Amino acid sequence: MKILITGIAGFAARHFLDYLNVIEPGSEVAGIYHETLPEFDVKKLGNLTITFYQLSLLEKDKFAAVLQECKPAFILHLAGKSSVANSWKDPSGSITDNTNFFLNIVESVRVLNWPCRILSVGSTEEYGNANAGLPLKETDCPEPASPYGVARVLQQKLVAIYANSYKLDIVHTRSFNHIGPNQKPEYVIASFAKQVVQQDMEGKKEIILKTGDVNVVRDFSDVRDVVKAYYQLLYKGRKGQTYNVCSGNGYVLKDIIQLLAKKIGKPVHDSIDEEKFRPAENKTILGSFEKINKETGWKPEISIEKSIEDIIEYWRGILSDIAKKQ
Repeated sequence: MKILITGIAGFAARHFLDYLNVIEPGSEVAGIYHETLPEFDVKKLGNLTITFYQLSLLEKDKFAAVLQECKPAFILHLAGKSSVANSWKDPSGSITDNTNFFLNIVESVRVLNWPCRILSVGSTEEYGNANAGLPLKETDCPEPASPYGVARVLQQKLVAIYANSYKLDIVHTRSFNHIGPNQKPEYVIASFAKQVVQQDMEGKKEIILKTGDVNVVRDFSDVRDVVKAYYQLLYKGRKGQTYNVCSGNGYVLKDIIQLLAKKIGKPVHDSIDEEKFRPAENKTILGSFEKINKETGWKPEISIEKSIEDIIEYWRGILSDIAKKQ
């Protein structure tokens, strides 16, 4: 595989490289990052040849130059301002930057007439407060309820335009919440796990979590399953189509907290932090992966229990290393 990955320093990209290193040794990867060079150990990805490029996707000419240099057969677009919470703080940045990131990619491919498959990674936030019944399907009408959701709907609409009018080979995902080791604590499960492990290591007998609304329902998938879906869609997805990437299971955040308590072996209680509440919140998110399963054979395999266990171990390692350096 000869692939260009935007957002190479991010959460999903790291796991995609781990999978590619095993499933398709000899692959050539061009990785675009903006500010911080990826922290992962490239030596552990010995089956891959990776070249890094530092640039902003707002710099269209620089991206086009990289495209001409690396000549990928595939583009996996993972870069973006992906925090829903932050999109409420900077709506303009979330909408304009995410949209222009994608526009500069597809415009470069169109102008250069470069033959490649593009995987556009979108979000469950596109559905927003969908009026359709659950589970959500790709045919349900998007009703975004956050600035970030609006940005991803715009991206999906551009996929349709460039696939239908310009005949670009693009596939779009609506990726539901995904979790796993290495995720930043600005995301809910990573935040919970870090707080739990930190207080456990401090010897607290009871653990208090600062949380937002813990009564919402979310469809969580393990990131290691998610990147396998991306790989399958790069090869088997149909041009111009949108695919849910989800577990098909709904988890109340309160129940996730109790699962963390069980794994840690201590009582865990939530303490509401009003600052973590959003102006609008999708109360229940649950998706169907029927379409991607039917067309590619993909299905989620890693249980929520396994995901939580591995996330806890990840934070034990990170916080232990920090303690040793102090």
